[in-house]
Amino acid sequence: MQGKGMQHSALGQCDESSISETPFQRASAHICTLREWLGDQALNIPDYQRPYKWGLPQVQQLLRDIEQQTLATAQDVGAGSYRMGTVVVHVETVEKPCSHSDTPARSQHHIVDGQQRTVTLLLVLHALRAVALEVHEAQRQDWQHALLELELFEPQFPSPLSHQQVQANYQAIARHIRQAQWGQAQVAFLLERCEVVRVQLHSLTEAFQFFDAQNGRGKALCVHDLLKAYHLRALRPAELTLRGQAVQAWEQCSQDDLERLFACFLFQTRQRSRGRNAEFFGKRHVGVFKGISLEAAASAPMSRTWRMLDDAVHLLERHTGSRGQVWPCQLDAPIVNGLRFFDWVQHYWGMGFHVEHAYGQLPYWTTKLQQPLSADAQGILKTLGRYAGRDRKGDSHVRAVFDALLMYYMDKFGEEALSQAVELAFAWTYARLLNRRVMVGSMDKFVDESPVNLFVVLRDAVTTQDFFGVALPMASYGNSYRSAASIPKGLDELQQWMHKLGYWEQETPPVQESQPLDNSGPGQVQTTPVQVETA
Repeated sequence: MQGKGMQHSALGQCDESSISETPFQRASAHICTLREWLGDQALNIPDYQRPYKWGLPQVQQLLRDIEQQTLATAQDVGAGSYRMGTVVVHVETVEKPCSHSDTPARSQHHIVDGQQRTVTLLLVLHALRAVALEVHEAQRQDWQHALLELELFEPQFPSPLSHQQVQANYQAIARHIRQAQWGQAQVAFLLERCEVVRVQLHSLTEAFQFFDAQNGRGKALCVHDLLKAYHLRALRPAELTLRGQAVQAWEQCSQDDLERLFACFLFQTRQRSRGRNAEFFGKRHVGVFKGISLEAAASAPMSRTWRMLDDAVHLLERHTGSRGQVWPCQLDAPIVNGLRFFDWVQHYWGMGFHVEHAYGQLPYWTTKLQQPLSADAQGILKTLGRYAGRDRKGDSHVRAVFDALLMYYMDKFGEEALSQAVELAFAWTYARLLNRRVMVGSMDKFVDESPVNLFVVLRDAVTTQDFFGVALPMASYGNSYRSAASIPKGLDELQQWMHKLGYWEQETPPVQESQPLDNSGPGQVQTTPVQVETA
């Protein structure tokens, strides 16, 4: 809850204040009671909103705040209103069915910011009404009658995830209200003392700009949330009808998986292919995923070229009925703002690289291959999914670079010589792990200082031979690993693969006793262990 203990500010001393003005309609802000806010029958949760995701901790905090403020208000006779933060709505006028219709045009008030808090407060009032309904009508008090007579808006949730969370939170709220014996005091506080600052805008672009500015409030937004808002604003008028479809697939992806897709794959490849650091991904990097505008006013030659491609793809989509599946995606190509950004993200989501690697199994993305990988490539991938120490922070940083490089290769050359690409990517990235411990920032330094940056090589490659034609330095244990006791657990398996692939220097220290390499394919049994040669 926002504004704890806040009295009326300068904004509250007048009924309405202008924020900005267009030639047609003014944007405004005014203070309204919770009764007025939740009673607005034109309120709507638009399809571009992310799902209702407040969990039990946020709900419990809200309930505790209400209880504390109810008590504080009861003890302070002169207490003023309690400000519960800011809500932002985009006012959209729905035109008449036809010009001769007597039906007046109506407005929809789309909640752009404040959905989580609004829905939770609505659930609180519904739970209180359910308790009041249990009292026989003749025995109900005036406040209970007033509560039941409230007209509350009925939200329609675009996402099925929202329905599940609403049901779970309602049950939790109902239990709390019964156990804490909420009654007249809490209802009076909610309906008579609680207020929100309602910001009302008539331009969707302005609404999303305000949304961006407010992102630090409530549950912190991830970088991909900010990018979603930015690219929804970038939709061209002809694309607005596809807005719901563009984000539908996005909302079906878990937030954690989206965060992993952007941080570990999309950001890594775009940055490293340009010779830039990529180990840390945050809000200051949103510009990496902003690009070319296809607006007609954009007259730069590059914009015209991509607009022509977009027009051609639209024609093909309409002809084949394959909306969103035709756009040519490349990880290192310029981002096209708006609808094509959502197509681009969905394409790489579909590759499956973001799915966590199950212990001892092949990665999920390999299930989508048309041709099986070689035994050695499968053995390397299985080893990376099971070796002791794979979950260490340093090992995870190395694995992220390995995975991103493979995804980049497949994005450019598909399955052509993919097994060879697995071997080369392993030899390049894991040579750093075997040489010395990986710390925070180590992989950025490794890529910068390596004699060969395979991301840059791949960026410039026209054929697979351009990629495989590079010569990698031999791998070896560094000075800190000059004895068997100093070698971190699990590295011996990786060293054996380096030796087998021909990337290991012959003079090696004694290695720990290890299990034989499993380079068998699915359903096969490894019969010949790999021998490690020692000097």
